[in-house]
Amino acid sequence: GRGIGRMVLRHLARLAVELDCGRFEWTVLDWNRNAIDFYESHGASVLPDWRIVRLTGEPLRRLAGSPQP
Repeated sequence: GRGIGRMVLRHLARLAVELDCGRFEWTVLDWNRNAIDFYESHGASVLPDWRIVRLTGEPLRRLAGSPQP
């Protein structure tokens, strides 16, 4: 409630514009309603179709064809 989030978001947006980026993207958990509301209040669109996919540990090593540790 002290404006720090807005300052950070604005700073990053300025960097994106200065670097001529086509877009500025980040992730937010679907249950974090406060963050979602905050981002949307600044004009961001929360895309409902995208999910983070993670591969770690043994499945990662197996896909890479690496031997077991």
